[in-house]
Amino acid sequence: MNNDQYGAPQHELNVLSSLLRDRSAVNQLVDWNRPDPQYWLTPDHFQTAWLQDAYRALLSGGLDAIEQRLRAYPNADPATVTADAVMATMAMPYQQRAAAGDPSAQAALNDSAYWAAVHNAVRQLAQPSWPATTQYARHDAYVTVRAAQHPSTVTDVPFALSRGRATDNDVLVQELAVIGAVLNNPARVQQFRYAPSSPDASPYWLQPQDFADPMTAEIWDALVTGPDPAIALPAATGPSLTPQQRATVMIQHITLRLGHNDYHRSTGDEGAKARREANAHQVIATYLARASAPDYSPNPDNAAQYAVSFILEPSIPAAVENLAGRVRDHGLSDTSLGQIALELSTNEYALDQLAERLDAAPRTLAGYSQEQDTAPAAEPSQGQPSYTSRPTERRVLISLMQDPSQLRSGPTRSLAAQDFTQPEHAYIFKAIQSLPLHAAQDPWLLTHRANQLAHYEGAPALKSQELNNIALAARTLTVAPAAEAAGHLVTMTVRRTARAASTAVEAAARETLDPRALIDQSRQQFQQATREALRYHEQSVPGPSPYSTRQANVA
Repeated sequence: MNNDQYGAPQHELNVLSSLLRDRSAVNQLVDWNRPDPQYWLTPDHFQTAWLQDAYRALLSGGLDAIEQRLRAYPNADPATVTADAVMATMAMPYQQRAAAGDPSAQAALNDSAYWAAVHNAVRQLAQPSWPATTQYARHDAYVTVRAAQHPSTVTDVPFALSRGRATDNDVLVQELAVIGAVLNNPARVQQFRYAPSSPDASPYWLQPQDFADPMTAEIWDALVTGPDPAIALPAATGPSLTPQQRATVMIQHITLRLGHNDYHRSTGDEGAKARREANAHQVIATYLARASAPDYSPNPDNAAQYAVSFILEPSIPAAVENLAGRVRDHGLSDTSLGQIALELSTNEYALDQLAERLDAAPRTLAGYSQEQDTAPAAEPSQGQPSYTSRPTERRVLISLMQDPSQLRSGPTRSLAAQDFTQPEHAYIFKAIQSLPLHAAQDPWLLTHRANQLAHYEGAPALKSQELNNIALAARTLTVAPAAEAAGHLVTMTVRRTARAASTAVEAAARETLDPRALIDQSRQQFQQATREALRYHEQSVPGPSPYSTRQANVA
């Protein structure tokens, strides 16, 4: 199916086609297990604008309008009548806004080419020959929801739930044991529930991305955490069914979902195509049936402890390393420092959620080591950017020695000692800050003060040649104001600190640390880098008014 003519992926088109051809399909999109039943597929889940409008129209009277028109015109072409009804319902909100004086709504109504194209698309979707089965509308809707939550750059390859860490047979058996325990008795899913601080977070502390195997990740999503999960099926808790019968119903739901996922991914994923051709999902059903037996694991009632020990805790180093990689790949490669700050703050939030899930899980390890040292940042390797600019550092110091008052205004106010990468430069800057304005212009006093500060702080002896060269240049050279280069130095510090944090976190993730300690250490690294990024943004804050800093005379 060539979807380019519709501007929409296949799974979205299938959902709409099922509703157009059989209005009872809408019942598959309702979560009837809630006290207040509601649609778990919403218009916002559609990636295509005209499908959003069409779906919204169907749920807000369009299905009734189709039925009424079909009764009123029994001899007309059903697909055309259906398209007419949908167009009228879709146009209604535009007509109401146009009547209220909205010029954009009137312009949309006047775009006859758009409405003709949508009418033609809806008419084709309403044809009985459309290649989608209405009984699978819930699975098409599931793919639509997951595609919205896990966008992909490949057409019809909607999502990837797992990072796919290295696995062996023991790992797969342990992950299947957790899944099988819930299949055997859905009430065990309560062991995985918690109350997250974020209203948008899943109420289950074990998530698909924690699983090492991509297939078990999708199975857990279809069973527990995803939209329309198998544990919410009425048959999953049917009192008249045996545990084996309940498991069979849930396994059928899961395998249908896996097959549907691969159907939508098969146009761009050779692995998905191969699984479909090999009928792999029937093999998976056999594995799930075996795992749902009460004797598959030593004690299925320990499913939560198994999940922590064999799934959640091993996944945390990979998750933390992935966050560090995002800073390196998405933050440092971008020219905008705002992107670095965004990645760092996002990472802190992700670490908080990870820690919250870990703390909610029934861990077998009491407490965690408080004595682990954060892994030091490695030196930049060959070909890696150093984020230093020593000639610029010298020009800024020379300018400040010629006019130390520049430290009181403009971007220069944001400068700090850590912005200078050479020890001599850092201590000259500290000396300028610590001396009165007239003394900071005297090269003898300045050099003496820099050496004093280095001695007091236990630093190695400063190189006199570098100090003398800068002092001589300050007396003989004319340089630009420090403000022109101050921002560059702060920028280099932000990038340098972010890179150091990323490197340290990645190194720590490869060590055998307790997961909670790893999370805490990673948070410290990212927080330090975030502080530097925020200091960069403070450059634009106006300096203090001379009146606000002047103390009042007291009689």
